[in-house]
Amino acid sequence: MNIFTGKKTDIGCVREINEDRYFVEVSQNLGSQSHTILMVADGMGGQVGGEEASQTAVDTVETLYSRNIGGGKAIDDLKKFIISSFQEANRAVFGKGRSLSANIGTTLTAAFIKDTTAYIGHIGDSRAYVIREREIKRLTDDHNLAQDLVRKGKATSEEMGTSPMRNMLTRSIGTGEELIIDPPVSAELKSGDVLLLCTDGLTSLVEDKEIISTIHNTMNVQTACEKLVDIAKERGGFDNITVVAAEFDKLKRIKGLGIRAKTISIKKRTRSRFLIIGISILTAILLFLIYLIGFHLEYMPKP
Repeated sequence: MNIFTGKKTDIGCVREINEDRYFVEVSQNLGSQSHTILMVADGMGGQVGGEEASQTAVDTVETLYSRNIGGGKAIDDLKKFIISSFQEANRAVFGKGRSLSANIGTTLTAAFIKDTTAYIGHIGDSRAYVIREREIKRLTDDHNLAQDLVRKGKATSEEMGTSPMRNMLTRSIGTGEELIIDPPVSAELKSGDVLLLCTDGLTSLVEDKEIISTIHNTMNVQTACEKLVDIAKERGGFDNITVVAAEFDKLKRIKGLGIRAKTISIKKRTRSRFLIIGISILTAILLFLIYLIGFHLEYMPKP
């Protein structure tokens, strides 16, 4: 299959630096096989070292990949390779944090495509999706407190949709010496499929159905990646935003797919955002009043 790629990263509208990193490489006709790699990483640590964490993780996996695939060597067990490369990335980021005397870390989601099979390695809350015709399927589970509650049946995805617990990671690269890695998942790809990886700067503001709508309503995956980033920025761009994608042959695009759902979603998100802002203002006023009352009681003349 012919492979077309797209990629876009943006600092967003609020952050001072871009802690996201990505890597995309198509290496076809290596021996009798073709190989492609997509990666996204979302660093944590602010100006102290979030960008150092994400860059180190991506560089470590890319170097190991290049030594094998780029050097013409065959990787017989890609799942085993993913686990070992993630462990090496964890050691590298953890060591970088020690050298900076800082607690840094990063998410890392990587897709290794061998011929027509994608193998996905994943830590954190960045995501991987496969789009096939009218359907979009998420291939990864978020490693955060919100998803843990959903997984345990204590909350629904809808209830956790805007919860602050979405930002509380339970796993990340580099925040500890040991790393728990789920077995990589695999997905068989067909002609016309689109594989998309992104950081939570996109998924916190753009719904799954809007992602597939954008893919279908743009001429190619590069334009789609740019459009998705633009949508997130139009809605506030509260975090860094990164999207990478690979299209295998050509998706049969359905013009107009999902437009109505997208419009409804924007209205719903707008109402939700105003509600959150209103609650925050009321809370601030209440705290200020409590402070004034306490101040008055402390300094009022004693009888």
